[in-house]
Amino acid sequence: MAYKDQQAFIEVIEQAGELMRVKEYVNPVLEIAEITDRMSKEPGGGKAILFENTGYDFPVLMNAYGSDKRMCMALGCNI
Repeated sequence: MAYKDQQAFIEVIEQAGELMRVKEYVNPVLEIAEITDRMSKEPGGGKAILFENTGYDFPVLMNAYGSDKRMCMALGCNI
């Protein structure tokens, strides 16, 4: 399945329970990498993480393709 944009993919993985939203401020220099590292080491690759408050005008999506399931969702193939 092709996605119109990254936002469309985010909506799909959120509906599938594959996304964790972080609304609290997260330091983009010190904390995002540490949180992503811990999540990506979870069984099955962990969840994708959307950091909504980084001090910048845009959110940061991490680990979006960090599991076989999400990679297949992005490419439109079956597991």
